[in-house]
Amino acid sequence: MSANFTAALTARLFGPDGPQPLGAVTAPASEPELLAAALDVAPRATFRLDPPALHLGPEQAAPAFETLTGGTTGTPRHIRRTQASWIASFEVNRTAWSLGAQTRAATLGSLTHSLTLYGALEVLHAGGEAHLLHGLRPDRQQQAIASRAITLLWATPSQVRLLSGPPARGVTRLLIGGGALDAATDAHARALFPAAQIHSFYGAAETSFITLDGAPYPGVEIEIRNPAADGTGEVWLRSPYLFEGYGNGPDPNRDDRGFTTVGERGWLTDGTLHLAGRADRAVRIAEQTVQLEEVEAALLALPGVTEAAVLPRPDPIRGTRLVAAYAGTAQLETSALTVLPPLARPRSLTRIATEAWPRRPSGKTDLAAIEALLADQHSEEAAP
Repeated sequence: MSANFTAALTARLFGPDGPQPLGAVTAPASEPELLAAALDVAPRATFRLDPPALHLGPEQAAPAFETLTGGTTGTPRHIRRTQASWIASFEVNRTAWSLGAQTRAATLGSLTHSLTLYGALEVLHAGGEAHLLHGLRPDRQQQAIASRAITLLWATPSQVRLLSGPPARGVTRLLIGGGALDAATDAHARALFPAAQIHSFYGAAETSFITLDGAPYPGVEIEIRNPAADGTGEVWLRSPYLFEGYGNGPDPNRDDRGFTTVGERGWLTDGTLHLAGRADRAVRIAEQTVQLEEVEAALLALPGVTEAAVLPRPDPIRGTRLVAAYAGTAQLETSALTVLPPLARPRSLTRIATEAWPRRPSGKTDLAAIEALLADQHSEEAAP
């Protein structure tokens, strides 16, 4: 690799403390090698390349790499996808958002999270600057966004809620994904980034983009299958952006038409996808179905709440009861959730310090860790 190529890449990839050193790639410099060099920035333990080099050639016609799912409800799974599956959407966004040498994009999470990795690689692909702000305190991240004249920011709702400080008026586009964008987080984002066009997107590590601002992302076909009495059904999709499989195996849900699902339920109205929640987070309470994400959204809508997690517990009378944990400045009682039907209200609320809130490397809430914390608390309260 030429020294000029190394210098050019280093000038476009910034860590929390400045220009980020890059791993070696083979000359001549090419687009696949640009991506390989960016991937080399992260420790090999976070994800691996398969094959090790992303070089196009007769023996590697479709180079692939591997990253991780968010792992909110369990151990993160390895995702294998082709380089082309991301480059396809890189090109869609480059055209739609005029990405180029003038673009300074920032990410807030670890490169283990596919959203963070995607945002960094996309701007490098477009010839702009990638700023990796993981490791800074949220207030320092906000300072860096302003001082580095960031124009494009990738974030999850949780990451946005933690940011604080003066507005960063240079951000003209904010991409929020990895969770539902609630009204309070949207308002907080607009105060922090008053000049930004805010996009909420839905997707998964397996699928990449599914919707952008509620509408199917360009090239994505959505079908609702097996509808229930309430009108919600399984969300299935087909697109050029799908992953190949988990680890060394194929996608177990891919049908003979090329559609797949990640277990989300929802419905379509005039071309807009509305999500009800994951099928594995729907519980039955006294013959009624309660979606845990809806209860979490009700908690997040309360003033002073920045994080929320709701878990089911066995109940001898109703079959299931709910318990919840939250972080923030509020001191809540269960009576605060009058917006919810009585059966959907958590029977207990446990406050956890914001800095102690359990998170996966992706930045998402670690529900297994919340479960363990609440179980430990219950054991302590029950002890004589």
